[in-house]
Amino acid sequence: MKPQTISLTFDHDGEQVSEQITIRFNMAVEIAYEKIVGKPFSAEALNTMEGTVALYYAAIIANNPKTEITMEDLMLQATAKQIADLRDAVLTSFEQWATIPDIAQEEMPGKGDEDDSPN
Repeated sequence: MKPQTISLTFDHDGEQVSEQITIRFNMAVEIAYEKIVGKPFSAEALNTMEGTVALYYAAIIANNPKTEITMEDLMLQATAKQIADLRDAVLTSFEQWATIPDIAQEEMPGKGDEDDSPN
């Protein structure tokens, strides 16, 4: 799974902070999300604005531990384009991460064990 890189720029006390951040969905993102919101990660995270922002921020800090970007930056300063870029990167990488490759599906327990006999 190829990570995606996006650029985010925010104002910190009158100084522009610009970072190239890497986004790749992985277990670290889920754990960071759970620490931020205090509840287990689920796909329903995107059903609320709080969950959405928390997931985007979790993806930032899990993949970029030295970032200066804060949750407040996302909530108060992010442009519509920055949020759209972040959304696309998080959702695309989540979809890639959550997709089981065909070869692995063939090896899963129960695959090919179909019973053709009548009940």
